[in-house]
Amino acid sequence: MKKQKVLVCANPDLNYIDGSSIWLQTITLALSKTGKVDIDFVAKSTPDRDELYKVLKEDDNINIIDGTSKNYWNEKSFKRLSLPMMAELAIKLDEMNNYDIVVVRGFDIAKTLLNYPKTISKCWIYLTDIPQNINEYSDELKQTIQKLALGSNKILCQTEGFKKLWKEIEPNLLDSKIKIYTPVIPDFEQNQKTVAQREEIAIYAGKYKNEWKTLDMALSWNEIYTKLPNSKLIMIGDKIHNEPFPENFATLMKEALENTLQLQWLGALSRENVYEQLQKAKVGLSWRDEGLNDIVEYSTKILEYGSAGCAAILNRNLLHENLLGNDYPLYANSKEEFEQKLLLALTDNEVCQKAADKLKELATRHTFTKRVEEMKDWLNESQEKTQIKSTNKKVILVAGHDLKFFTLLQKKLEETKKYTFLIDKWSGHNKHDEAKSKDLLEQADIIFCEWCLGNIKWYSHNKKPHQKLIARFHLQEKDLPYLAESNWDNIDHIGYVSDYIFRAGQSECAFTPSKTSTIPNLLDDAKFTPKKKTGDARYTLGIVGVSPARKRLDRAIDLLEEFLKEDSRYCLRVKGKHPLEYGWLLKREDELKYYKNIFERINFSETLRYKVIFDPAGDDVNEWLSLVGFVLSPSDFESFHMAVGEGMLTGSIPIVWNWDGANEIWPQEYVVKDVIQAKDLILNMSQEEFVKKQKECRNWVLENYSVDNIVGKWMELIDG
Repeated sequence: MKKQKVLVCANPDLNYIDGSSIWLQTITLALSKTGKVDIDFVAKSTPDRDELYKVLKEDDNINIIDGTSKNYWNEKSFKRLSLPMMAELAIKLDEMNNYDIVVVRGFDIAKTLLNYPKTISKCWIYLTDIPQNINEYSDELKQTIQKLALGSNKILCQTEGFKKLWKEIEPNLLDSKIKIYTPVIPDFEQNQKTVAQREEIAIYAGKYKNEWKTLDMALSWNEIYTKLPNSKLIMIGDKIHNEPFPENFATLMKEALENTLQLQWLGALSRENVYEQLQKAKVGLSWRDEGLNDIVEYSTKILEYGSAGCAAILNRNLLHENLLGNDYPLYANSKEEFEQKLLLALTDNEVCQKAADKLKELATRHTFTKRVEEMKDWLNESQEKTQIKSTNKKVILVAGHDLKFFTLLQKKLEETKKYTFLIDKWSGHNKHDEAKSKDLLEQADIIFCEWCLGNIKWYSHNKKPHQKLIARFHLQEKDLPYLAESNWDNIDHIGYVSDYIFRAGQSECAFTPSKTSTIPNLLDDAKFTPKKKTGDARYTLGIVGVSPARKRLDRAIDLLEEFLKEDSRYCLRVKGKHPLEYGWLLKREDELKYYKNIFERINFSETLRYKVIFDPAGDDVNEWLSLVGFVLSPSDFESFHMAVGEGMLTGSIPIVWNWDGANEIWPQEYVVKDVIQAKDLILNMSQEEFVKKQKECRNWVLENYSVDNIVGKWMELIDG
């Protein structure tokens, strides 16, 4: 299968080592490891340092693009790209290379891309630089998040808390579109040294920031070292933030790193070298400011500590308790608690090992290999959608509970090679898998509601502004409330299957006349073809489908009885599913009583017992019709009655009771008012006329229900 083209454009700079840059390196490597993609990686600054870039440079699936190159900026030089510039470059590159997926981290990048629907629709968006409490969102910010939620390909959330936040802001965001992208750590050996086998070493790795308590942790070390002279604190990383508070934070932080006794500052290290240091330590430090306790993201570092076999000191908050339990022994929420728990971890191996074991179990669920397997599935999902969209065909989503009348129309439309189809099969008039419907809706250009039932109500309230909604109105809809409850402004057109159904439907629910038309059902003249009639066909009445009771099987039997009074050669063949095989029918007392009387009438009649033949349902109706000379439509009412037209195409002559609209749909000469008129019509037909009318019937259907004409009308609506 052809590889997908991926652009990675994110705010972290891999020339600086912190959790966000490691996140960016990891997601890029995980995508590559799937074997399904070729990646263009936008470097925010010239990729000079190899601590994080080295493995990317060595990966054959990854092409690193120096975003500061003069080639992209009219020969101007930049040391480092701003976030709007990152977005601008992503747009340029997408126009040049037409990526399948664009991975984006950073709100400002994503916000800029909203102005480019083609690019944003490909984006996998991961945001942590947004408020994590919905009360902090302005109306404007909410609207931006809503647009990102609905316009992007996927939303990657670090935790369930982030997912809840996105859904709270945009309830219509599909669950299938949200992927939980927790922090990832390298695969690791399960057999690590126990904490008892390690020296009295505490360790911190990451950025230096006031809220991260890095200065406080460094200053507290004097207290620990005084009590444990053999202990040591290792601190790794070189990204020191210029914080407004406390004043001169960067200066104070650097002084503490360089001058604190038994504090060893190792500066920037590769991820592999960081891991080597972690394996020597008893406990890692991940204490944060109390103001961060309500956040819904967690640090990769606690997983890395766990994978290396060491414990960690971290805040007690809802997120950590959900991850590690209420009984995790090394929670700390103040300076006093921090120093107390750090001393405990370095001196009590039993407590420290308990904490390390809990972290190790958590880390096991976040390994690189597990993430690669997850991302293979995500890529498969995206590729399926890309394949649908990349054909340049219009995507038609067909929704309905009964699609038997649509199958032929779909086939004919597909033959034009202009359309591709998605199917949303409903389980009832108003029952469906809403998540599936929402997912399919995201991919559609045209929505075609077969029947105007719960499907048109739901889709009219959920369609996107650029989508067209077309529906077909058959019969039962006129007695049900769904069309009246729909959003009429969002319905572009309704096609009624006959003029009578149009009048009946409009009388109950007067939909905008300018958005309606009459388009009859499509009859398959290639499937239903003339076959030589059997010798007894002249004396065989046929009826296709006799449920529910309004199909009036009793009238067909009345007609048969009239013939049998004069000629014993007549019989009635009934094609289709047996009435008592319908579960819904067995629950309706009136229907059940009707058929019970019918069967008693047949079985207790010496005349009828062997003259009414029930033939099973099957896709052999064309062959079955070679047995039938006259196809009956004795119903109380019909919207069209496909079986009449199908019979005529094979040369069977129709006998249609005058249900409302029958004489507008079928030839007047074959429409009768009662059994006697039906009997006279058949008996007065000579053999010569019988043979002649077989040909005339087929020709009449071909002239009045031309496949090309009917398909052409639907295409005008779809393409118009």
